Amino acid sequence: MPLPETSRLAIADIVFYIPALIVSIIIVARHGFDRQLGWVFLTFLALIRLIGNSEEIAANAQHSNGLFIAAAVLNGLGLGPLLLAMIGMLKRVEQAVSQTRVNANRCLLQVASARFLNLSRIALLVGLILAAVGSAKLYSSDPSEHSQGITLARAGIVIFLVLFLGLVGVTTVLASSIFRGREPVNIGERRILYAVIASVPFLAVRLLYSLLVFFDTTSSTFTLRGGNTWVRSFMSVAEEWITVILYLTAGLAAPRIARSELEVSPFGEAYGLVDSEPAHSKVYTARQT
Repeated sequence: MPLPETSRLAIADIVFYIPALIVSIIIVARHGFDRQLGWVFLTFLALIRLIGNSEEIAANAQHSNGLFIAAAVLNGLGLGPLLLAMIGMLKRVEQAVSQTRVNANRCLLQVASARFLNLSRIALLVGLILAAVGSAKLYSSDPSEHSQGITLARAGIVIFLVLFLGLVGVTTVLASSIFRGREPVNIGERRILYAVIASVPFLAVRLLYSLLVFFDTTSSTFTLRGGNTWVRSFMSVAEEWITVILYLTAGLAAPRIARSELEVSPFGEAYGLVDSEPAHSKVYTARQT
């Protein structure tokens, strides 16, 4: 008996995320868990995809409604870890750029970017929770629960959309500062920024897919469970693969920052972005190795 299209897609996803998980663990071990640089979220994404796709294969084989629901909820969470990874990578670039002050306007843009990146993590976690809870409630037989699930899931996706647009704005500010030659940053930070810039169109398509899934409720093409497998492949799965490859490549290419070389940046302390604790400062000056 031939495998369903969704099972074949799930197998392909598993084949991709097994080596992606291994590479992400290597990168996290190299850069450290406490750096908040974003690559640890690629590890979480790989685990989510491996578990969710395994559940989808089992659900198709056993015709288990419970496994279908669990797989659909997990498969709907991929955008969150990718945006968290993007935030972490932009944070590292922003920290490097913030070491130099050119004029007051530049500094204000840096402050705004830094604070947005700090707050966006919390907002994104809220969006993730809303999307996950909403996705689970969508399969309830109770009409009121189902309606509440649609509302929560849509709220979560709207949060993702707002944050993504804000992150694109931060990326533009950082790219403008670096590529115009006003900020002498290390080649490692440039590579990270290149990866983030390259990922923007793919994340935009992935976000569009999620918006259509949760807002176009009359379509049989865009659904959490089922839907058109080819559309899902090209608008969701492929976009995630490309973004993961870009971010993992940046992680392998970026130099490690030695803990012993961290020190507080006067810029960060002056504008209240960090505490006056050199060992744990979020904005730092470092010689990269």
